[in-house]
Amino acid sequence: MTVWEHYDRMAETVVERRAVVDQQGTMLTHGELREQAASIGSGFATIGLQPGDILGVFLPNRAAWPAVALGAAYSGIGVLGLNTRFREAELNHLLGVADVNTVVVADEFLGIDGPALMAGLDRPVRCVVAASTADADREPGDPVQLADLAATEPTGPVGRADHPLIGFTTSGTTGFPKIAMHDQRQTLSHLLNVADSFALGVDAVSLTPLPLCGAFGYTVGLATLLAGGAVVTHETWDVDDAAAAIDGHGVTYFSASDDMLLGVLNSDGFDPSGSWRSGGFADFTNAGVDAVTTAEKVSDGRLRLTGLYGSSEGFALMSSFDPAAPRDDRSRNGGYLVGADMTVRCCDPETGTELPPGEPGELQFRGTNLIAAYLNNPEASAKAFTEDGWYRSGDLGHVVEPDERGHQGFVFLARLGDSLRLRGFLCDPAEIENHLERHPAVDLAQVVGVSRPGVGDVAVGFVRLTAVADRPVPAEAELLDHCRTGLANYKRPERVVIVEEFPVTDGPNGVKIRKVELRERATELLEA
Repeated sequence: MTVWEHYDRMAETVVERRAVVDQQGTMLTHGELREQAASIGSGFATIGLQPGDILGVFLPNRAAWPAVALGAAYSGIGVLGLNTRFREAELNHLLGVADVNTVVVADEFLGIDGPALMAGLDRPVRCVVAASTADADREPGDPVQLADLAATEPTGPVGRADHPLIGFTTSGTTGFPKIAMHDQRQTLSHLLNVADSFALGVDAVSLTPLPLCGAFGYTVGLATLLAGGAVVTHETWDVDDAAAAIDGHGVTYFSASDDMLLGVLNSDGFDPSGSWRSGGFADFTNAGVDAVTTAEKVSDGRLRLTGLYGSSEGFALMSSFDPAAPRDDRSRNGGYLVGADMTVRCCDPETGTELPPGEPGELQFRGTNLIAAYLNNPEASAKAFTEDGWYRSGDLGHVVEPDERGHQGFVFLARLGDSLRLRGFLCDPAEIENHLERHPAVDLAQVVGVSRPGVGDVAVGFVRLTAVADRPVPAEAELLDHCRTGLANYKRPERVVIVEEFPVTDGPNGVKIRKVELRERATELLEA
């Protein structure tokens, strides 16, 4: 069964129930969402998109997002989720890797003119514009409007289970994001497992302020819709708005980062006796224990949060601890895998030897939820998977004994490598380093993360300048501005420090820069 076939049958049973409510006041029932998605999916063919093509989606969390996502399932087209914080450097790379020639884009969001941004890219792309308001005065040659596609007469679904459906970006080993593309079979299997494990049925109302272009927001939102529940989308994060939405829309399920949950729990506008009864957290700011404890305290034990785990390669909400489990267990990330066909093992990162329960090593996964390879990136794929087909997570953890269902479990401890978790997004420091090195005065850059209480990781850059006579030494503000114009704002370093040389050490594989010393210096700089 395809994602569309499942949704089509499910929507028939809940035609009049709410499906999507967004911050702009748009409300769609499941019947209306199904109708819009079928028309949009048929409309894609009228502008030349064919089954198997990849479509870029550069939209904030509005009702148009799930309509486009389900329309893609209808038409057999894959969606490449593009974070609205991305700018030229990221967009040029991603659209090229995925061979995207069409992007659904908001006409305006937070001061960004979407079509103008796309027009300035190196790769020519056609825009399908999701207008914020009705556009009655269009001229010939103006971009295609999503509203026009939504008025197309449906011609019948053509999507297959093996067609690509959703691609998430993830940090890249070459300094650019990779693309984890999932087909319809993988997506449907995982989302139904999630809906079952987290009780996201027809009476569920999920709050989804996390971007639908990412694995976390997409998994929560689409799992809820496929189960017949309602999704309340927020395109910008505001604690008081979120608290009001929980009360005003009867939100029952809310999962997010630990700091977001804590903000709502401590908000004056939050009613702990209301509808919110379950959720989970990703530990982005080392506040998971506080979130779990606060939730139980303010609700007299009725609201029980639990740690989660996920990835772009395997979707979010891959696992969770039982809400009835002791608080100490639920305060950790990890848990029991949501699908019986999903497996986890822990291996020594140097020898590859599989380790017994309780002994820490690299967590490795297999299952129908996982990609087989990164899109058009065989080098990265070869590094990410073992010879026997296990996905190398790059995460430190240990396995635990299976639960009473026979589902395997594990505990996440930390990242093995140097990846940064910046404002909730996992980033490869090489991406920021490569961009700094595009500044004409920079010869070499290194970026490290410093963990700050209540904030999480922040990036600090160190640069060595090129040896060119008479070239003025750039001020730190100039280097920060260089990052601001080319990278998403959450990737911008807190500081960029000029150094004459980097600390190095000789090893069996050559000279290596000692990032541990850079982290120590970065910590001192931020504490000064």
